[in-house]
Amino acid sequence: MDVRELRNHLTLSAPGAEPRPEAREPAAEDAPFDQASFGSAVRRLRTERGWTLKDLSERSKISQSALSRVETGQITLSFDRAHALARALDTDFSQIVDRMVTTDSPRLHPPINATGWRSVTRRGEGHRVAQNNGKYEYLCTEFLYRKMVTGFAIVTAQTLDEHGPFVTHPGEEFIHVMEGAVIVETEYYAPLTLEAGDSLQFDSMTPHAILTASREPARVLFSITDPRWE
Repeated sequence: MDVRELRNHLTLSAPGAEPRPEAREPAAEDAPFDQASFGSAVRRLRTERGWTLKDLSERSKISQSALSRVETGQITLSFDRAHALARALDTDFSQIVDRMVTTDSPRLHPPINATGWRSVTRRGEGHRVAQNNGKYEYLCTEFLYRKMVTGFAIVTAQTLDEHGPFVTHPGEEFIHVMEGAVIVETEYYAPLTLEAGDSLQFDSMTPHAILTASREPARVLFSITDPRWE
């Protein structure tokens, strides 16, 4: 179970919650999980306590780089790590969910002196993260206020069941297929197949999922904008 499934469990089992008629509204487990809103909630709870990422890392035993990716909506935590994070924040997971906001919330701003920076990743030295739907290598990650998140993904999920709920986050996303082929599933369009050499850029608020088009994993280069730092 990861934080998306835990969120759904809390939503469906909340005291006084009325059952949702299937004909009128989709069930919670079918709703896209907004990782960026979850990350924003974590960041607000941390800053309200006056803690740095290092402080929270020491309390939660989760690396600073992983916490940075949680706060910027790049990764989803497992059930155990989500609870460890909540305990470190002296709260519980349901309160983090309650603090999740929409993309209409005020944007955050980087320090005024955050100019002239650069970030380098040598071959094979990116930050690697494994999720149910694939393996990710994030590049040039040490600067926290970059407006663009870039990396490689090895796409392994062949179906939406394997992938999990659609993903949605603020900004735009670009993908370029380097090896194999992928199928881009969205709420609004028929499935789109991209072969090696093909590219796609789209509004990442569109609920979406990227699947491998065969039994073999596909490798893609991706880039995601983070509008909070514009």
